[in-house]
Amino acid sequence: MYTRFQLNDGLGESLEAQLAEVMPAEMLERGWDYFRREKVRSVEVMNGTSIYGSVKGETVYAVTLDADEFAFSTCTCPHGGYCKHMAAVYFAYCQYAGLSPDEAYNRLLYGDTIGAETAGEGGSVPAGAGAPGQTDDPAQAPSGWIEAMERKFGDTYRQCRHSLHPLQSVLTSLKSMSKTWPQTLRNMHWMHAILFVAEQAERAYSAVDSHTRYYYEMAFARMTEPWIGQYLELAGQWNAAGLSAAEREAVESLRAFFHARDMDREGQLHRWETLYFALWGKMIDDPAWRDAEEKWLAGCHQIARRSGRTSFFYPMALAFLHFVEGSDEQAVALLADTEFNRTVLLACDCAMERLEDNDWERLASWMNYIYAGLMVERKSRAFGPFLSMCRIADERQPENPAWEKYLISFLPNSYSALSDHWIEQQRYGQWADLQLRIGIDPDELDIQVVREVAKNAPQVLFPMYHQAIDHAIRSRNRQGYRTAVKLMKKLEKLYKTEKKQEAWDRYVGETVRKHQRLRALQEELWRGKIIT
Repeated sequence: MYTRFQLNDGLGESLEAQLAEVMPAEMLERGWDYFRREKVRSVEVMNGTSIYGSVKGETVYAVTLDADEFAFSTCTCPHGGYCKHMAAVYFAYCQYAGLSPDEAYNRLLYGDTIGAETAGEGGSVPAGAGAPGQTDDPAQAPSGWIEAMERKFGDTYRQCRHSLHPLQSVLTSLKSMSKTWPQTLRNMHWMHAILFVAEQAERAYSAVDSHTRYYYEMAFARMTEPWIGQYLELAGQWNAAGLSAAEREAVESLRAFFHARDMDREGQLHRWETLYFALWGKMIDDPAWRDAEEKWLAGCHQIARRSGRTSFFYPMALAFLHFVEGSDEQAVALLADTEFNRTVLLACDCAMERLEDNDWERLASWMNYIYAGLMVERKSRAFGPFLSMCRIADERQPENPAWEKYLISFLPNSYSALSDHWIEQQRYGQWADLQLRIGIDPDELDIQVVREVAKNAPQVLFPMYHQAIDHAIRSRNRQGYRTAVKLMKKLEKLYKTEKKQEAWDRYVGETVRKHQRLRALQEELWRGKIIT
């Protein structure tokens, strides 16, 4: 085996942290067995960011480990997921990079992190953090979890100058503290940990120079996306009923976290209101929590209004509560007082739920609100979801013309959605009229769509070809004439399919007479055998 060079600074720790989070313990053990039996044939580090290796199994498998984002790692084995060959290649990399494979194996299997070894040399995780035998007692007050995390790792964001890799090690270390706790309490501790590192990412993002913020936003968001996804997944795995005292305190701690931060802050990396609603959606099932939270939100909303401060979070949260209670008109009225682009995605979520329930009366309230906002803000992120909902609603409630009117009113921006919708509904006449209105030539359309229309309603294609042929001839150049002849050849087939030879002959004759002065066109018609 050989190695060209090691991973870039920080990526080794990040790769191991990601392995610890996603690799099943069984695969780690089998990978370790493969490594010890010298099944790894080669290891190579490319560009300081990826590890390439080959492993001898039933045949030789090629493995790529992406240190930047482990989700992009691959193996050619038929397993189809995170496999033993990946683990074996990582252990082999440790050996040939001068690290201890045994220590790496113990860290991955028992919850410690590589950052604990390197903290004394400027690593992101203090020594001993998350080590076996030093995990926090689950009886520790959950209300102090965030403060404890802040004391240990509160300055980690300062190390995130170009990437968030130091935070990955912090997250893995925090999770290792509660690996052996009861499942619900462990999940809540992990939710605290994710919120903590997400807030650290926000601090790192805020410190970025404004001229390069766009590029950092994309890189940072890509790194935190799996964290946010896991938070939302964990938030859906508990119920308000039957929680222990410690678990209820953990929920109160999560609620206090959101109460303490400025949810209306501009230029944030994450949609914090989504994280809040994932928790709020569970709290609603408990009357005591629901009443307390509603009073707090209403009080904060009144204070913000009296002070003249613009807020989107408090009215949006109250709107979500009214939505859950079935008071959709009140919810829409609350959102109407906020900035459309900040709250419209919640309106889309609410509308989609009403659409799934076929609740047409309540759906109309949300769709009217979104439509009015999009008429002003065409570039809103809600534009695509709105068109999709219109298509679904028109399919389920065809007797209501409002859904189709919404689609038509946004032309030409809604052309693609409307065109696909009419094809799916087999409304070929309306589809063809749309192409004529927009000025789309048949050659610009998907060939499969043209074939479908030609098979089921070929007559609707005649005007489209006539318009395209006239347009090509009006170009007054040889290339345009050749395009016109090509289109005429296709049109001839359609006429013959419909057994309208006489109509075709009349059309050709009229075209020749109308353009008899265009000698180049006449030549192309002869060459194409349109006229003989």
